Amino acid sequence: MAADVHDRVRKLLALATSPNVHEAASAAAAAQALVERHRLEGWLAAEASTAADPVTDGREAPLEVARRPRRWKVALAAGLAEANGCLAYSALQGEDTLLLLAGRAADRAAVAEIWGWLVTRLEWLSATHGPGRSRAWHEAFRIGAAEVIAERLAGARAEVQASFPTAALVRIEPERAARAAAVEAFAERHLHLGRGRALRVDGRGLAQGRAAGAAMKLRAE
Repeated sequence: MAADVHDRVRKLLALATSPNVHEAASAAAAAQALVERHRLEGWLAAEASTAADPVTDGREAPLEVARRPRRWKVALAAGLAEANGCLAYSALQGEDTLLLLAGRAADRAAVAEIWGWLVTRLEWLSATHGPGRSRAWHEAFRIGAAEVIAERLAGARAEVQASFPTAALVRIEPERAARAAAVEAFAERHLHLGRGRALRVDGRGLAQGRAAGAAMKLRAE
């Protein structure tokens, strides 16, 4: 992500200081749309280069370092990574676990900007909806909200792509497919990831979290 777009995303999110969670989600979607438009325009201008921005394991810039990563954060990271051409995974480092992104530096930077901001908003959302609830409920609520937010941010990304003319999309799609294949090949060759364990969560909290996430306005009216 170019420095000017990086700054624009930061400024956009910094302006969203309202405690209203719907406005917070709208700002996140606007940031994702900004990143996606810049990405696609760069491809069309032939500015992108896999040699200049290769796929790496991202160990120099983990999203989080913790003894035990919270499952809702893993879910959120996975959704944002998918929307930005990356792969979220975890790796041990001593007694800690690193939550990492495999992908290109520009794409990881885009995820990191939106990730940190959304983590704070989801914590606020959970506290607002579930005072006095158990830790298991809050974990499930945040997983549900993270899942829906990721789905809707991916939809915002798709809308940006659909706004390009057909001739542009003919050039964009092969580039996207090649980049996705490169990330998958890198993961298979270097990361040797095992299958993740299924999440067992509080069903009521999960449903209420998904409902809260679905109610968020992801774009300004």
